[in-house]
Amino acid sequence: MNQQEDIPGQRPTLLTILCILTFIGSGISTISFFAVSVMYELFMQQFAVLYANMPDANFLLEAPRDFFLVSTILSAASVAGALFMWNLRKIGFHIYTSSQLVYLVVPLLYFGGETNPLLNILLTALFVYLYARNIQYMR
Repeated sequence: MNQQEDIPGQRPTLLTILCILTFIGSGISTISFFAVSVMYELFMQQFAVLYANMPDANFLLEAPRDFFLVSTILSAASVAGALFMWNLRKIGFHIYTSSQLVYLVVPLLYFGGETNPLLNILLTALFVYLYARNIQYMR
């Protein structure tokens, strides 16, 4: 344990790094999913051109607008959870973990077996595990 982790009420370095990574990743996702949901038709036209030679990504062309809206809400919830954890609040861990677990299921509900969630599962498991290791510093 480093000295910083021994000081009550101070955010450990690992928790700071995790929160910053979540702010970046989920923040970009929130903005991107929101943009697609607001300008759905325009993005679908662009996706049709972009994914024309990528048959593995064609399932995105069939994604309804509400998939992007749900993804926006879940990404924003992840950011909110990280913000609470940044402020050393345990509720943030529960918000983050819940939103990430639901986020793993959403593509399966919309696209069935057309997606390969292995990387998402591994990243989610890693982040939840690392956040859980820091829950002792939260109130």
